[in-house]
Amino acid sequence: MVEQQDLKYAVVGKFSHGMPSIAFLRTAIPKQCSLKAEVNIGLLHNRHVLIRCSIEEDYVTLMSRPNFWIKENSKSFLMRTFKWDIWFTPEEETSKAVIWLSFPNLPPNFYVPSILFSIASAVGRPIAIDAATLNKTRPSCARVKVEADLLQEHPQKYNIQIMNGEEMETISYKIHYDFLPKYCTTCMLQGHDLQGCWKEHPELQPEKRNHGEDSVVAAAKGWPPPEVTQPPATIPQPVTYSQIVTNTHNACGGNGLAENSLGRNPSPSIPQKPISYLHGEPTIRFTNQEVASMVEQQDLKYAVVGKFSHGMPSIAFLRTAIPKQCSLKAEVNIGLLHNRHVLIRCSIEEDYVTLMSRPNFWIKENSKSFLMRTFKWDIWFTPEEETSKAVIWLSFPNLPPNFYVPSILFSIASRWGGQLQLMRLL
Repeated sequence: MVEQQDLKYAVVGKFSHGMPSIAFLRTAIPKQCSLKAEVNIGLLHNRHVLIRCSIEEDYVTLMSRPNFWIKENSKSFLMRTFKWDIWFTPEEETSKAVIWLSFPNLPPNFYVPSILFSIASAVGRPIAIDAATLNKTRPSCARVKVEADLLQEHPQKYNIQIMNGEEMETISYKIHYDFLPKYCTTCMLQGHDLQGCWKEHPELQPEKRNHGEDSVVAAAKGWPPPEVTQPPATIPQPVTYSQIVTNTHNACGGNGLAENSLGRNPSPSIPQKPISYLHGEPTIRFTNQEVASMVEQQDLKYAVVGKFSHGMPSIAFLRTAIPKQCSLKAEVNIGLLHNRHVLIRCSIEEDYVTLMSRPNFWIKENSKSFLMRTFKWDIWFTPEEETSKAVIWLSFPNLPPNFYVPSILFSIASRWGGQLQLMRLL
Protein backbone atom coordinates (compact mmCIF):
# COMPACT_ATOMS: atom_id res chain seq x y z
CA MET A 1 0.00 0.00 0.00
CA VAL A 2 2.89 2.35 0.75
CA GLU A 3 4.14 1.78 -2.79
CA GLN A 4 0.68 2.22 -4.34
CA GLN A 5 0.04 5.48 -2.50
CA ASP A 6 3.39 7.02 -3.58
CA LEU A 7 4.69 6.99 -0.01
CA LYS A 8 8.03 5.28 -0.61
CA TYR A 9 9.79 8.67 -0.56
CA ALA A 10 7.36 10.52 1.72
CA VAL A 11 8.62 13.31 4.00
CA VAL A 12 6.83 15.15 6.80
CA GLY A 13 7.46 18.91 6.90
CA LYS A 14 6.84 20.42 10.34
CA PHE A 15 6.43 24.20 10.77
CA SER A 16 7.49 25.54 14.15
CA HIS A 17 6.18 29.12 14.20
CA GLY A 18 3.18 29.47 11.92
CA MET A 19 2.97 28.37 8.30
CA PRO A 20 1.79 29.68 4.91
CA SER A 21 -1.31 28.35 3.22
CA ILE A 22 -1.14 24.90 1.69
CA ALA A 23 -1.82 26.41 -1.74
CA PHE A 24 1.29 28.58 -1.41
CA LEU A 25 3.40 25.69 -0.12
CA ARG A 26 2.56 23.54 -3.15
CA THR A 27 4.51 25.93 -5.36
CA ALA A 28 7.01 27.27 -2.80
CA ILE A 29 8.45 24.02 -1.40
CA PRO A 30 9.56 22.51 -4.76
CA LYS A 31 11.15 25.80 -5.81
CA GLN A 32 12.72 26.92 -2.52
CA CYS A 33 13.92 23.43 -1.56
CA SER A 34 15.47 22.82 -5.03
CA LEU A 35 13.43 19.73 -5.84
CA LYS A 36 13.84 18.34 -9.34
CA ALA A 37 10.75 16.23 -10.02
CA GLU A 38 7.04 16.29 -9.35
CA VAL A 39 5.92 16.25 -5.69
CA ASN A 40 2.50 15.97 -4.08
CA ILE A 41 1.98 18.21 -1.03
CA GLY A 42 -0.98 18.10 1.34
CA LEU A 43 -1.89 19.16 4.86
CA LEU A 44 -1.28 16.32 7.31
CA HIS A 45 -2.09 17.92 10.66
CA ASN A 46 -2.16 21.59 11.73
CA ARG A 47 1.55 22.43 11.39
CA HIS A 48 2.50 19.31 9.41
CA VAL A 49 2.52 18.79 5.64
CA LEU A 50 3.09 15.53 3.79
CA ILE A 51 5.48 15.80 0.84
CA ARG A 52 5.36 12.79 -1.49
CA CYS A 53 8.49 12.79 -3.65
CA SER A 54 8.50 10.90 -6.91
CA ILE A 55 12.28 10.35 -7.06
CA GLU A 56 14.82 9.33 -4.44
CA GLU A 57 17.05 12.33 -5.15
CA ASP A 58 14.37 14.76 -3.93
CA TYR A 59 13.80 12.62 -0.84
CA VAL A 60 17.53 12.81 -0.08
CA THR A 61 17.51 16.59 -0.63
CA LEU A 62 14.69 17.14 1.84
CA MET A 63 16.17 14.79 4.44
CA SER A 64 19.73 16.13 4.18
CA ARG A 65 19.22 19.39 6.04
CA PRO A 66 18.00 19.96 9.61
CA ASN A 67 15.61 22.68 8.45
CA PHE A 68 14.44 24.88 5.57
CA TRP A 69 13.24 28.47 5.59
CA ILE A 70 10.16 28.94 3.39
CA LYS A 71 9.77 32.58 2.40
CA GLU A 72 6.45 34.27 1.69
CA ASN A 73 6.80 37.97 0.89
CA SER A 74 8.63 39.47 3.88
CA LYS A 75 8.02 36.52 6.20
CA SER A 76 10.10 33.36 6.66
CA PHE A 77 8.69 30.15 8.10
CA LEU A 78 10.90 27.46 9.61
CA MET A 79 10.22 23.94 8.30
CA ARG A 80 11.95 20.85 9.67
CA THR A 81 11.75 17.55 7.79
CA PHE A 82 11.33 13.97 9.03
CA LYS A 83 10.89 10.59 7.46
CA TRP A 84 7.22 9.62 7.24
CA ASP A 85 6.11 6.17 8.37
CA ILE A 86 2.77 4.53 9.06
CA TRP A 87 3.16 5.17 12.81
CA PHE A 88 3.27 8.96 12.39
CA THR A 89 1.48 11.02 15.03
CA PRO A 90 1.75 14.81 15.38
CA GLU A 91 2.68 14.49 19.07
CA GLU A 92 5.75 12.31 18.44
CA GLU A 93 8.61 12.79 16.03
CA THR A 94 10.28 9.78 14.45
CA SER A 95 13.61 8.63 15.82
CA LYS A 96 14.82 8.02 12.25
CA ALA A 97 17.08 10.66 10.69
CA VAL A 98 19.29 10.99 7.62
CA ILE A 99 22.92 11.69 8.53
CA TRP A 100 26.27 12.00 6.78
CA LEU A 101 29.07 9.60 7.71
CA SER A 102 32.71 10.40 7.00
CA PHE A 103 35.41 7.73 6.76
CA PRO A 104 38.72 9.63 7.18
CA ASN A 105 41.94 7.95 6.04
CA LEU A 106 40.11 5.07 4.35
CA PRO A 107 42.40 4.00 1.45
CA PRO A 108 40.86 5.25 -1.82
CA ASN A 109 40.83 1.77 -3.35
CA PHE A 110 37.87 1.09 -1.02
CA TYR A 111 35.87 3.95 -2.59
CA VAL A 112 33.95 1.39 -4.66
CA PRO A 113 30.26 2.28 -4.12
CA SER A 114 29.24 -1.22 -3.06
CA ILE A 115 32.04 -1.33 -0.47
CA LEU A 116 31.22 2.11 0.96
CA PHE A 117 27.61 1.02 1.31
CA SER A 118 28.77 -2.17 3.02
CA ILE A 119 30.69 -0.16 5.62
CA ALA A 120 27.87 2.38 6.08
CA SER A 121 25.30 -0.38 6.65
CA ALA A 122 26.85 -0.87 10.10
CA VAL A 123 25.20 2.45 11.05
CA GLY A 124 21.95 2.43 9.08
CA ARG A 125 20.36 2.10 5.64
CA PRO A 126 22.73 3.59 3.04
CA ILE A 127 21.18 6.20 0.76
CA ALA A 128 23.81 8.17 -1.15
CA ILE A 129 27.50 8.84 -1.73
CA ASP A 130 28.64 12.42 -2.14
CA ALA A 131 29.95 13.70 -5.46
CA ALA A 132 33.53 14.35 -4.32
CA THR A 133 33.88 10.71 -3.26
CA LEU A 134 32.51 9.39 -6.55
CA ASN A 135 34.57 11.82 -8.63
CA LYS A 136 37.77 10.84 -6.75
CA THR A 137 38.61 14.48 -6.00
CA ARG A 138 38.90 14.05 -2.21
CA PRO A 139 40.87 10.85 -1.46
CA SER A 140 41.40 11.91 2.17
CA CYS A 141 37.84 11.13 3.26
CA ALA A 142 34.85 9.21 1.88
CA ARG A 143 31.34 10.39 2.76
CA VAL A 144 28.13 8.36 2.74
CA LYS A 145 24.60 9.32 3.69
CA VAL A 146 22.55 6.85 5.74
CA GLU A 147 19.15 6.66 7.32
CA ALA A 148 19.79 5.80 10.97
CA ASP A 149 17.78 5.26 14.15
CA LEU A 150 18.80 7.85 16.75
CA LEU A 151 17.84 5.49 19.58
CA GLN A 152 20.37 2.86 18.56
CA GLU A 153 24.01 2.79 19.59
CA HIS A 154 26.24 4.01 16.77
CA PRO A 155 29.71 2.48 16.22
CA GLN A 156 32.71 4.79 16.40
CA LYS A 157 35.13 2.48 14.57
CA TYR A 158 35.12 -0.31 11.99
CA ASN A 159 37.69 -2.88 10.89
CA ILE A 160 38.89 -4.03 7.49
CA GLN A 161 40.51 -7.43 7.23
CA ILE A 162 42.56 -8.50 4.21
CA MET A 163 43.25 -12.20 3.70
CA ASN A 164 46.53 -13.21 2.09
CA GLY A 165 46.49 -16.97 1.98
CA GLU A 166 46.36 -18.08 5.61
CA GLU A 167 47.59 -14.71 6.90
CA MET A 168 45.21 -11.89 7.77
CA GLU A 169 45.87 -8.17 8.26
CA THR A 170 43.36 -6.15 10.34
CA ILE A 171 43.19 -2.36 10.17
CA SER A 172 40.92 -0.18 12.29
CA TYR A 173 39.40 3.09 11.03
CA LYS A 174 37.25 5.75 12.68
CA ILE A 175 33.70 6.75 11.73
CA HIS A 176 32.94 10.46 11.96
CA TYR A 177 29.32 11.61 12.24
CA ASP A 178 29.08 14.98 10.50
CA PHE A 179 25.82 15.88 12.27
CA LEU A 180 23.99 13.47 14.58
CA PRO A 181 20.69 14.87 15.91
CA LYS A 182 19.71 14.12 19.50
CA TYR A 183 16.45 12.44 20.47
CA CYS A 184 14.49 12.79 23.70
CA THR A 185 12.59 9.70 24.87
CA THR A 186 10.54 11.80 27.27
CA CYS A 187 9.24 14.35 24.75
CA MET A 188 9.57 11.95 21.77
CA LEU A 189 11.12 14.80 19.80
CA GLN A 190 14.34 15.38 17.89
CA GLY A 191 16.68 18.25 18.80
CA HIS A 192 17.67 17.43 22.39
CA ASP A 193 18.22 14.42 24.64
CA LEU A 194 17.28 13.56 28.22
CA GLN A 195 20.22 15.55 29.60
CA GLY A 196 18.93 18.71 27.89
CA CYS A 197 15.21 18.11 28.35
CA TRP A 198 13.33 20.92 30.12
CA LYS A 199 10.73 18.45 31.36
CA GLU A 200 13.36 16.29 33.02
CA HIS A 201 15.50 19.25 34.09
CA PRO A 202 13.33 22.38 34.60
CA GLU A 203 16.36 24.28 35.89
CA LEU A 204 17.74 24.34 32.33
CA GLN A 205 14.80 26.36 31.03
CA PRO A 206 15.62 30.08 30.52
CA GLU A 207 13.50 32.48 32.57
CA LYS A 208 12.79 34.86 29.74
CA ARG A 209 12.14 34.11 26.08
CA ASN A 210 11.43 36.34 23.11
CA HIS A 211 10.44 33.80 20.51
CA GLY A 212 6.72 34.55 20.45
CA GLU A 213 3.68 32.56 21.45
CA ASP A 214 4.76 29.32 19.78
CA SER A 215 7.97 29.28 21.80
CA VAL A 216 5.96 29.65 25.01
CA VAL A 217 3.96 26.59 23.99
CA ALA A 218 7.21 24.79 23.16
CA ALA A 219 8.59 25.62 26.60
CA ALA A 220 5.44 24.29 28.24
CA LYS A 221 5.92 21.01 26.38
CA GLY A 222 9.49 20.79 27.62
CA TRP A 223 11.45 21.12 24.41
CA PRO A 224 13.58 23.99 23.08
CA PRO A 225 12.80 25.51 19.69
CA PRO A 226 14.57 23.92 16.69
CA GLU A 227 16.78 26.98 16.14
CA VAL A 228 19.08 25.70 18.90
CA THR A 229 20.22 22.84 16.68
CA GLN A 230 23.40 23.35 14.70
CA PRO A 231 23.28 22.70 10.94
CA PRO A 232 25.96 20.54 9.34
CA ALA A 233 28.69 21.94 7.13
CA THR A 234 27.90 22.65 3.48
CA ILE A 235 28.06 19.43 1.50
CA PRO A 236 28.29 18.68 -2.23
CA GLN A 237 25.23 17.41 -4.08
CA PRO A 238 24.92 13.70 -3.30
CA VAL A 239 24.43 10.92 -5.79
CA THR A 240 21.98 8.20 -4.76
CA TYR A 241 22.72 4.51 -4.80
CA SER A 242 19.94 3.85 -7.31
CA GLN A 243 21.77 6.17 -9.72
CA ILE A 244 25.02 4.34 -9.08
CA VAL A 245 23.42 0.98 -9.80
CA THR A 246 21.84 2.31 -13.01
CA ASN A 247 25.09 3.89 -14.22
CA THR A 248 27.09 0.76 -13.38
CA HIS A 249 24.60 -1.49 -15.19
CA ASN A 250 24.76 0.73 -18.29
CA ALA A 251 28.57 0.85 -18.18
CA CYS A 252 28.75 -2.92 -17.75
CA GLY A 253 26.19 -3.72 -20.41
CA GLY A 254 24.61 -6.02 -17.83
CA ASN A 255 27.65 -8.34 -17.72
CA GLY A 256 28.88 -7.50 -14.21
CA LEU A 257 32.01 -5.72 -15.46
CA ALA A 258 32.54 -2.01 -14.89
CA GLU A 259 34.86 0.16 -16.98
CA ASN A 260 36.84 2.57 -14.81
CA SER A 261 36.64 6.33 -15.21
CA LEU A 262 39.77 6.68 -17.35
CA GLY A 263 38.58 4.17 -19.92
CA ARG A 264 40.90 1.24 -19.27
CA ASN A 265 39.88 -2.41 -19.39
CA PRO A 266 36.90 -3.33 -17.23
CA SER A 267 37.40 -5.31 -14.02
CA PRO A 268 34.99 -7.53 -12.07
CA SER A 269 32.55 -5.61 -9.90
CA ILE A 270 32.82 -6.05 -6.12
CA PRO A 271 29.55 -7.09 -4.43
CA GLN A 272 28.33 -5.67 -1.15
CA LYS A 273 29.94 -7.40 1.81
CA PRO A 274 28.29 -8.79 4.94
CA ILE A 275 29.29 -7.30 8.29
CA SER A 276 30.64 -9.41 11.13
CA TYR A 277 31.68 -8.12 14.56
CA LEU A 278 35.17 -8.23 16.05
CA HIS A 279 35.28 -7.24 19.73
CA GLY A 280 31.96 -5.49 19.20
CA GLU A 281 33.20 -3.47 16.20
CA PRO A 282 31.79 -3.91 12.65
CA THR A 283 34.27 -5.75 10.45
CA ILE A 284 34.45 -6.45 6.71
CA ARG A 285 36.76 -9.04 5.18
CA PHE A 286 38.41 -8.97 1.73
CA THR A 287 40.75 -11.22 -0.21
CA ASN A 288 43.93 -10.00 -1.85
CA GLN A 289 42.30 -10.56 -5.24
CA GLU A 290 39.35 -8.31 -4.32
CA VAL A 291 41.69 -5.56 -3.14
CA ALA A 292 43.65 -5.80 -6.41
CA SER A 293 40.38 -5.50 -8.35
CA MET A 294 39.41 -2.40 -6.36
CA VAL A 295 42.80 -0.81 -7.04
CA GLU A 296 42.12 -1.28 -10.76
CA GLN A 297 38.55 0.04 -10.58
CA GLN A 298 39.57 3.17 -8.68
CA ASP A 299 42.34 4.10 -11.15
CA LEU A 300 45.10 3.44 -8.61
CA LYS A 301 47.31 1.11 -10.61
CA TYR A 302 49.60 4.04 -11.46
CA ALA A 303 48.95 6.13 -8.34
CA VAL A 304 51.67 8.37 -6.92
CA VAL A 305 51.80 10.27 -3.63
CA GLY A 306 53.23 13.78 -3.89
CA LYS A 307 54.58 15.09 -0.56
CA PHE A 308 55.25 18.79 -0.05
CA SER A 309 57.95 19.56 2.48
CA HIS A 310 57.56 23.28 3.14
CA GLY A 311 54.06 24.53 2.40
CA MET A 312 52.04 23.80 -0.70
CA PRO A 313 49.77 25.60 -3.20
CA SER A 314 46.02 25.10 -3.24
CA ILE A 315 44.71 21.82 -4.62
CA ALA A 316 42.91 23.75 -7.37
CA PHE A 317 46.24 25.19 -8.54
CA LEU A 318 48.00 21.84 -8.33
CA ARG A 319 45.43 20.19 -10.60
CA THR A 320 46.63 22.33 -13.48
CA ALA A 321 50.25 22.90 -12.40
CA ILE A 322 51.41 19.32 -11.79
CA PRO A 323 50.51 17.94 -15.26
CA LYS A 324 52.13 20.94 -16.95
CA GLN A 325 55.22 21.42 -14.79
CA CYS A 326 55.93 17.68 -14.43
CA SER A 327 55.57 17.10 -18.22
CA LEU A 328 52.79 14.56 -17.96
CA LYS A 329 51.25 13.46 -21.23
CA ALA A 330 47.81 12.08 -20.37
CA GLU A 331 44.89 12.77 -18.05
CA VAL A 332 45.55 12.65 -14.31
CA ASN A 333 43.23 12.94 -11.30
CA ILE A 334 44.68 14.92 -8.37
CA GLY A 335 43.17 15.19 -4.88
CA LEU A 336 44.25 16.09 -1.37
CA LEU A 337 45.24 12.95 0.53
CA HIS A 338 46.40 14.36 3.86
CA ASN A 339 47.60 17.86 4.79
CA ARG A 340 50.84 17.99 2.76
CA HIS A 341 50.16 14.93 0.61
CA VAL A 342 48.37 14.78 -2.73
CA LEU A 343 47.29 11.66 -4.60
CA ILE A 344 48.07 11.70 -8.32
CA ARG A 345 46.23 9.01 -10.31
CA CYS A 346 47.99 8.61 -13.65
CA SER A 347 46.11 7.05 -16.53
CA ILE A 348 49.21 5.79 -18.40
CA GLU A 349 52.34 4.04 -17.16
CA GLU A 350 54.61 6.55 -18.88
CA ASP A 351 53.39 9.38 -16.63
CA TYR A 352 53.79 7.14 -13.57
CA VAL A 353 57.39 6.48 -14.57
CA THR A 354 57.99 10.21 -15.16
CA LEU A 355 56.81 11.08 -11.66
CA MET A 356 58.72 8.25 -10.01
CA SER A 357 61.99 8.72 -11.90
CA ARG A 358 63.07 11.94 -10.20
CA PRO A 359 63.85 12.45 -6.49
CA ASN A 360 61.78 15.65 -6.42
CA PHE A 361 59.96 18.32 -8.42
CA TRP A 362 59.74 22.07 -7.88
CA ILE A 363 56.18 23.33 -8.39
CA LYS A 364 56.19 27.06 -9.14
CA GLU A 365 53.36 29.43 -8.27
CA ASN A 366 54.13 33.04 -9.19
CA SER A 367 57.40 33.86 -7.40
CA LYS A 368 57.28 30.89 -5.03
CA SER A 369 58.58 27.36 -5.53
CA PHE A 370 57.33 24.37 -3.55
CA LEU A 371 59.33 21.15 -3.20
CA MET A 372 57.36 18.00 -4.00
CA ARG A 373 58.78 14.52 -3.54
CA THR A 374 57.02 11.51 -5.06
CA PHE A 375 56.41 8.02 -3.68
CA LYS A 376 54.59 4.95 -4.85
CA TRP A 377 51.08 4.77 -3.39
CA ASP A 378 49.84 1.57 -1.82
CA ILE A 379 46.88 0.63 0.36
CA TRP A 380 49.05 0.80 3.50
CA PHE A 381 49.84 4.49 3.03
CA THR A 382 49.91 6.58 6.19
CA PRO A 383 51.11 10.20 6.39
CA GLU A 384 53.44 9.26 9.26
CA GLU A 385 55.37 6.61 7.34
CA GLU A 386 56.90 6.75 3.87
CA THR A 387 56.89 3.63 1.74
CA SER A 388 60.07 1.57 1.51
CA LYS A 389 59.50 1.13 -2.21
CA ALA A 390 61.30 3.34 -4.75
CA VAL A 391 62.08 3.39 -8.46
CA ILE A 392 65.81 3.22 -9.15
CA TRP A 393 68.10 2.90 -12.17
CA LEU A 394 70.24 -0.21 -12.55
CA SER A 395 73.28 -0.25 -14.81
CA PHE A 396 74.84 -3.46 -16.15
CA PRO A 397 78.32 -2.47 -17.36
CA ASN A 398 80.06 -4.77 -19.80
CA LEU A 399 76.90 -6.80 -20.47
CA PRO A 400 77.17 -8.06 -24.06
CA PRO A 401 74.69 -6.19 -26.27
CA ASN A 402 73.09 -9.41 -27.51
CA PHE A 403 71.46 -9.58 -24.04
CA TYR A 404 69.78 -6.21 -24.58
CA VAL A 405 66.49 -8.02 -25.17
CA PRO A 406 63.81 -6.49 -22.89
CA SER A 407 62.70 -9.84 -21.48
CA ILE A 408 66.31 -10.77 -20.63
CA LEU A 409 67.01 -7.40 -19.01
CA PHE A 410 63.86 -7.79 -16.93
CA SER A 411 64.99 -11.24 -15.87
CA ILE A 412 68.29 -9.86 -14.64
CA ALA A 413 66.70 -6.82 -12.95
CA SER A 414 64.06 -8.93 -11.16
CA ARG A 415 66.70 -9.96 -8.61
CA TRP A 416 66.56 -6.40 -7.20
CA GLY A 417 62.80 -5.87 -7.28
CA GLY A 418 59.56 -6.12 -9.22
CA GLN A 419 59.64 -6.00 -13.00
CA LEU A 420 57.97 -2.59 -13.21
CA GLN A 421 59.08 -1.41 -16.60
CA LEU A 422 62.12 -1.23 -18.79
CA MET A 423 62.25 2.55 -18.48
CA ARG A 424 64.70 3.36 -21.20
CA LEU A 425 67.50 1.71 -23.08
CA LEU A 426 70.13 4.28 -23.89
